Amino acid sequence: MIFTVPKPHTVLDLIMSDGAVIRVRRHGNTEGIRLILSHGNGFAIDAYYPFWRLLLSDFDVIVYDQRNHGWNPTHDRSGHTVARMAEDMETIISAVTVNFGERPTVGVFHSLSTLVSLVHHIKYGPRWDALLLFDPPLTPPPGHRLHELARDFEIAMRNWALQRAKRFTSPDELASYFKRTRRAGRWLVGAAELMAHAITRPAADGTCELICPPEFESQIFAESSGTITWSPDELSAKHLFVVSSDYTAPDADPPGKVCEALALEFGISVVPVPDTGHLLQIERPESAVHVVREYLQTLHLNEND
Repeated sequence: MIFTVPKPHTVLDLIMSDGAVIRVRRHGNTEGIRLILSHGNGFAIDAYYPFWRLLLSDFDVIVYDQRNHGWNPTHDRSGHTVARMAEDMETIISAVTVNFGERPTVGVFHSLSTLVSLVHHIKYGPRWDALLLFDPPLTPPPGHRLHELARDFEIAMRNWALQRAKRFTSPDELASYFKRTRRAGRWLVGAAELMAHAITRPAADGTCELICPPEFESQIFAESSGTITWSPDELSAKHLFVVSSDYTAPDADPPGKVCEALALEFGISVVPVPDTGHLLQIERPESAVHVVREYLQTLHLNEND
């Protein structure tokens, strides 16, 4: 299968307070409930198109890449932090409302973007009608039974990011690499090629390079491993809902296991998608969208509840 991301209705080139540029795109049904989507560390929201294309008929779909990812130009590394991305999120929410009008709005975020949305929530309070988080890679506080497991996973990802290749002969070379990895074993056919094109750009010598430099990517994993830890009180956003990877799978990664703990220990609503890993939205997009639609129906947002 070949995925082609459609041209957006509108593109907003937004200037952050430190000069970084973030390009926000509008797709879908402009009369529908608004969904704002973003992606995980080192990725790009266009790579999630197998998921969000299934929402375009009914929802006002706003997509954006975190700074130094996807459509955005590279900015200073010192600003490549979760806290700075949370500031970006506030700017983006305000600009979307100013440019596209008020309407019920739900944040739909994966991995890195879930962390950003929670930091944003802690600082700015409830700015969403609901927060829908896909497989948040939370590190529980020290003393929790999963703290070391989650911390060590993020450290391992930090080390991997520092060692990864940053330049390829073409996106096809990167796609071939993805297909050989365990983590991409569940990806939808065509997702590897889509991802490779979404996270690379042409280089001056005719090759292609990663848009998000590996040292930037590793910096976020380092933050996730220890600088950012979470307590139940901080996970109290209005209408917080988690869609997790399959934490019962034999090869379940720590983000899924922590999501299970959110449900069992803290009473947070968590729905796992069977037979999925961390990138569940491009592994089982139909199943993921089904969970999203069912949850949104419970909110009765069209009735202004």
